[in-house]
Amino acid sequence: MATALTTFDNRPFFDKALRYGAQQGILTPAQLHGIQEGFSKGVVQIANFFGTAHLRPELELALHRMVNLVSLYLEDLSEGNLQIAAASLRDKTFLSHSKAGSDMLKRLHAMPDSTLIVGRSVSPESQRAYLDEKTAADTLPLAEYRSELAMRQTHQNTIDFAFWLATKMGVPRNDIDEADSLIRSAMLVFFVDQAELTLPTRTAFVGLIKAAKPAKARLNDARMKAFLKEAPTEFQQLAQRAMARFIEKDLPQIRSVSSTADKLLYGESGETYFVRESLDEDVREYDRLVAKEWDRVTCGDADDPAVVATVYFFVATGLPPKAAMLLREGKEIIRVFRTNGFDSQAVIKFIDDHAPEAIRQDLKASWTDDLRREAEERLADLDPNWPDTHMERALEYLRQTCRATWKARKR
Repeated sequence: MATALTTFDNRPFFDKALRYGAQQGILTPAQLHGIQEGFSKGVVQIANFFGTAHLRPELELALHRMVNLVSLYLEDLSEGNLQIAAASLRDKTFLSHSKAGSDMLKRLHAMPDSTLIVGRSVSPESQRAYLDEKTAADTLPLAEYRSELAMRQTHQNTIDFAFWLATKMGVPRNDIDEADSLIRSAMLVFFVDQAELTLPTRTAFVGLIKAAKPAKARLNDARMKAFLKEAPTEFQQLAQRAMARFIEKDLPQIRSVSSTADKLLYGESGETYFVRESLDEDVREYDRLVAKEWDRVTCGDADDPAVVATVYFFVATGLPPKAAMLLREGKEIIRVFRTNGFDSQAVIKFIDDHAPEAIRQDLKASWTDDLRREAEERLADLDPNWPDTHMERALEYLRQTCRATWKARKR
């Protein structure tokens, strides 16, 4: 048995507990022999779980894994008390200690590592990979385990609070992608004194931001407490902390002169908000509120590629943008293009200045990557063997691509 004890020289907490138990007479020779047998069986099981027990390096790594698992469980159970740890080795099988350490890691892995909700699932493959990483580490400190446990428990509490808010404020669980954004939107609703106590649609979000902007706007704490009256105490505390963060960090951003509801919802501010979808909401209403000039120019038909193309061509040639193109305007666009080319930067600036934040990147890509290149080829008159002096081919291209008011020429 001395050889077995020597095996664990310089090992973590398990070694200390084993030696203490042997020296203090807590563990009898028969019990030490039982631990040695359990250790031998466990090493083979672990080696086979992660690879194979037929290779010496795998067995050596399995030994290391087992020591880490047993040490983690014993130190957690005993709070570092060697007498309690040694008594546990005496009273329970060695393999049960290894399994208990493994179960601790499995439970930890099953807890969320962020407040993201979508795609959060635990598969056998991901669990095995997690166990592989943790048990193969040089050491598995209890402090590190507890730190990660606390972090993941915080994420779980946040997600549970978000689900509670969603239920109370009219949003199905399946509609939630991330907990922090929903809580942030709820805090905005609580902060705006006259707001309906439901999570906002996109259009309602614009109104909430407008109401929260004035410096005179203040939280009605009694209103929020009344809403949370029947919530678990832990959720009430989470709400108070979330509101404190909202007032300290989010409210100054909302009140920034350059801040808009559209930028907060779809920009790159780093802090996201949740809005619910509503079949009853006019899809144009949001654009009317956050992108008035874009909505005016496109006549509310920005979903029509022909209208967007029409606007692009007007802007790219320095003409006043509008949603439909007359024949004379088409000719002028061709003339300007053939003389000066397109002012592509003007199109990009128009999009940045007037389009809704959520679609700006797609709009710019549709111009620079697709439409501009195609139009530069189709509107040009550079082939001496196939001239288009009278613009017939170019006009037909505009008629097919844009919202044109003229009909195709009869042949």
